[in-house]
Amino acid sequence: MKKTLFFFLLLARISFAQFEFTDIGAKAIGLNGAFTSMANNSLAIFYNPSGLGQMKFGEFSAFYSPAPFGLPELSVQALTYAQPTKFGVLGAGIKNYGFDLYREFNFILSYANVYKKKIYLGLNVNYFNLSIKNYNSASSFGLDAGAMIYMNKYLRWGFMGKNVTGATIGVSKEKLAQIYRTGLNYQPADNINLMFEIEKDVKFPVSIRGGFEYSILDYVDLRAGVGSEPTSFTGGFGFYFNVFQLDYAINKSPDLGITHNGTLTLNFGGMKGRKLIRQQLKNAFE
Repeated sequence: MKKTLFFFLLLARISFAQFEFTDIGAKAIGLNGAFTSMANNSLAIFYNPSGLGQMKFGEFSAFYSPAPFGLPELSVQALTYAQPTKFGVLGAGIKNYGFDLYREFNFILSYANVYKKKIYLGLNVNYFNLSIKNYNSASSFGLDAGAMIYMNKYLRWGFMGKNVTGATIGVSKEKLAQIYRTGLNYQPADNINLMFEIEKDVKFPVSIRGGFEYSILDYVDLRAGVGSEPTSFTGGFGFYFNVFQLDYAINKSPDLGITHNGTLTLNFGGMKGRKLIRQQLKNAFE
């Protein structure tokens, strides 16, 4: 049964657009991917590159999802790094999906900057490589664009367009996934975040996602999320100790089962950096 499910998923993956959006990062997954309007760590590269502009310290993250739906052939790995400079924030990321028979590799370079502490803009330059055993491989390039606006001291809006250039891959010019996301992050207090987001893949119905995060003191975050198209439920937590952060998330699909995800992060700002990022929205209006 498991092998049948795997080949069904693989066939579906090849039949539709390659490099479809796969949620990356246990923090974002715990919020059911409703991260476009928050995007406040180095994994913002995958959700909204403009969010990198919020970062005040360098950060490295490693993400691993070993066996989505119990299938190691669908594993996902990602590494990201973000570095603030006086010219803006630079970022880089890699994502690897699949196994020996079918593999997707994505390398990203990012840049983000801010105007008057409230308007953030960002851009990704993507390199895509698709490899199918016995069918060689193909490569392509594409761009993502993102924006974020602090609307008031409680509310921010985010937007991302993935593959806005309409990149294609292979001799058949198969169009890569083109996805648009927008949402709101409501932060009534430093330790509470509520997210609402709408996602539209040009080939699929609109998906609606929501997330909730509650921070206990300065050391623990609790998260939950829900989404439609497809229906999914998520939850997770984060632990912070000095410069280290460990996040875990679980994703439950009514049809396909459970997926476990983990992220290890090194933020060079430590607890000071965590405090600054939590208060950044409020501080922008003071």
